[in-house]
Amino acid sequence: MLELLPFSTTWVLVGLCVVLLYLYLVWPFSTFKKLGIPGPKPYPLFGNYLEYGKGAHLFDKECYEKYNKVFGYFEGRTPNLMVGDLELVKDITVKEINKFTNRRVFDGQGEIFSHAMTSLLDGDWKRVRSAVTPTFSSGKLKQMAVHIERAADGLVANLAEKKKDGVAFDMKDLSGGFTMDVISSTGFGVEVDSLRNPNHPLVTSAKKFFSFNFYDPMIIIIFLFPSLGWLLERLGYSLVNAQATRYFSEAVDTAISMRENDSNGARPVDLLQLMLQAHNQELDGKVPEGTTKNGISSKEIKANAILLWVAGYETTANTLTLTAYNLALNQEAQDRVIEEVDAVIEKRGALDYEAVNELPYMEMCIQETLRMFPAAMRFDRVCKEDTEVKGLHIPAGMIVNVPVYPIHYDPDIWPEPEKFKPERFSKEEKEARDPYAYLPFGSGPRNCVGMRLAQLELRFALAKILQKFRFVTCDKTVIPVRLQNTLGNQIEGELMLKVEARS
Repeated sequence: MLELLPFSTTWVLVGLCVVLLYLYLVWPFSTFKKLGIPGPKPYPLFGNYLEYGKGAHLFDKECYEKYNKVFGYFEGRTPNLMVGDLELVKDITVKEINKFTNRRVFDGQGEIFSHAMTSLLDGDWKRVRSAVTPTFSSGKLKQMAVHIERAADGLVANLAEKKKDGVAFDMKDLSGGFTMDVISSTGFGVEVDSLRNPNHPLVTSAKKFFSFNFYDPMIIIIFLFPSLGWLLERLGYSLVNAQATRYFSEAVDTAISMRENDSNGARPVDLLQLMLQAHNQELDGKVPEGTTKNGISSKEIKANAILLWVAGYETTANTLTLTAYNLALNQEAQDRVIEEVDAVIEKRGALDYEAVNELPYMEMCIQETLRMFPAAMRFDRVCKEDTEVKGLHIPAGMIVNVPVYPIHYDPDIWPEPEKFKPERFSKEEKEARDPYAYLPFGSGPRNCVGMRLAQLELRFALAKILQKFRFVTCDKTVIPVRLQNTLGNQIEGELMLKVEARS
């Protein structure tokens, strides 16, 4: 029969392979049409991935506005459901948490990070989270305050030198030095003094973790062909910088070894110590299926120590930098914060733990900064089983994303969203607004575990600085600030500011 065709058998097979490949690439594209969910047109091989070039958060915002907050899109062949309706967000992240417990997990992130809280599933996640959470209780934070205040004093001393020399400075570098000193001392008992040593390996290695580009070949392969992640990992490639991971792995080992060799037994009750106390050696080996697990394994200790060390450095540093930037651009708001700081010092005599928790307008400025520049522009959950949420059918295995950035810039919720308006977070405004309209730390039981420490750091740093100085822009300040295309609040390039002595 094939001999009757006007072209060779080879070309028939090539054509057949092309057709089959095309069908393979586009087969999932009917997913959302069957569910009655709108969304942008996907393209073979890439889906909607190439549209991330404009900024993934801007792609989210464009679709959020066009498709009425709920839409489907594709990363390669992988369908993703974006849910921006606040009632649905509440149900998915809180009410139906048992069906949406887990985050999306990428293969190819390395063996260590497969044991981090961001990757752990179900009971394993709950078990590890329960071991870490006590670190951030009010009592523990109060004990940490002395370390945070010391680091904030170091930050002020550094700014005093910049003021004396009359030079502009990269607020991002100074903020990173401050937050690295805080998380190293409060979490791991390690004194770094990275404010005076900005090229400390802890700092340079932490920066490598956040060197992310949607058009990096490795990232493209992982997003478009997630099933190849394991193969890339076997070949020595990883989503996470291998050199930085090794350095922090060794740093954690050193911190643990120092405690084991501490003969006087005077060990700080910090993040690392709490995890060590929860260590269950039985989990270090193969655990029979069905066994009830208690405590955490040595691999989980290391993975979560690295995760919290790095995360505690980066996101808080970015938020401190962006808050300083907002205050420099909005001097009237800065005046109000300064008046508030002066008043609490006059009342209490010092900027201690209690004092920095009595600065409501400063807190409003921080919250407004996090609205404008959320640390995570979106976050995800994975649906475990076929589920109906307020009439929306979500099939098992579906990746569900919450578009934080578009929600934070929805003019129906936040009038004039491009403007810095701390008054949005007055008591009256917050009570009148849906609580799920503000999601800088995620939502529900799987939100950011370290948010209370981050907030305390920001209050201490800003209060200490504004006690003596005010932030101002200079000819090197880039306005508006540019963010990297990372789905976070990483700043593109330097963020140059100056400080002036308060008169």
